[in-house]
Amino acid sequence: MPSKRPRKPSTPKVHPAENQRPTNASGNDLATEISAAGKWAKRAVTFFVIFHLMAMFLPPLAFQAAGALGPSPFVDTLLQPFRRYGEMLYLNRGYAFFAPDPGPSHLIQARVTDSSGVVSETLSPDRKTQWPRLLYHRHFMLSEFLNEVYQPPGPPAELYEIDRLGAEMWAQSRLRYEHVRQSYVEHLENKHDGKEVAIRRIEHVIPGHVEFANAPISISDPRLYIIMQDQQIADELLEPVGPAELIPAPPVAGNNGAAAPTTDTPTTDTPTTDTPTTDTSTTDTSAEGEPAAATEPAVATQPEGVIESTNATDSTNGDAQ
Repeated sequence: MPSKRPRKPSTPKVHPAENQRPTNASGNDLATEISAAGKWAKRAVTFFVIFHLMAMFLPPLAFQAAGALGPSPFVDTLLQPFRRYGEMLYLNRGYAFFAPDPGPSHLIQARVTDSSGVVSETLSPDRKTQWPRLLYHRHFMLSEFLNEVYQPPGPPAELYEIDRLGAEMWAQSRLRYEHVRQSYVEHLENKHDGKEVAIRRIEHVIPGHVEFANAPISISDPRLYIIMQDQQIADELLEPVGPAELIPAPPVAGNNGAAAPTTDTPTTDTPTTDTPTTDTSTTDTSAEGEPAAATEPAVATQPEGVIESTNATDSTNGDAQ
């Protein structure tokens, strides 16, 4: 039998247009344009991510690098291109955490008196009544702001003679505090249907490590809440508590720079009678002739706190420091 010839593999017929790469209306290679556009898109996304991360990283760095003379010039220069972007998205925060040594917190105690004389007191912020947590944090920031802008009554009249600019700044700071305090009072009066409202500041201190180790105490113990008095700085607190320090005069130097020698003058021994003397500078005798008890130096004490009145210009009513 004759052998069969192997069949040749048939090649599919391809339309001539299928071998051509797709092009756009201008005749350019579409795949090349897509690849180029993808590269630019990746670059744009990469640039945006880096820009956003820098806008988040630099504000905390500027906050930590700031000193007594102001912000760091180097960090502040780096922050300039990102400042408006951070302000728009509220990213320019100086993050600083309280741990490991948190300071005291400050609260506002309000006393509400109705027309019949019934008094009710509230403390803000209050985690039990102010929920969700964001509402509590809002009141927490308000109480801290009131304490931050506090300025004692004054200034003393003597300060105008010594530092007039400082005295004017003191008076302006006090006026600012009174306006802020009065705005809090008016808000509470509106909230409580026009009832009489008075407020004062409370400081909630935290016991130190040594104190807590010696005598453990609850963080909510009433002894840790201190009334902050609003009173003028007493003049006696500004006065020195003791005599001025006497510095001995240096020895007189001779021609060669050494201390000048002293000459001993001979004295004649004359008999003297020892008469007992009484030092009246340290002891005081009473009418009966017995020494009186030694008295302790006077220490200025602060009066008890008085809740602030609704009149913001009355500096004698206490919110007090």
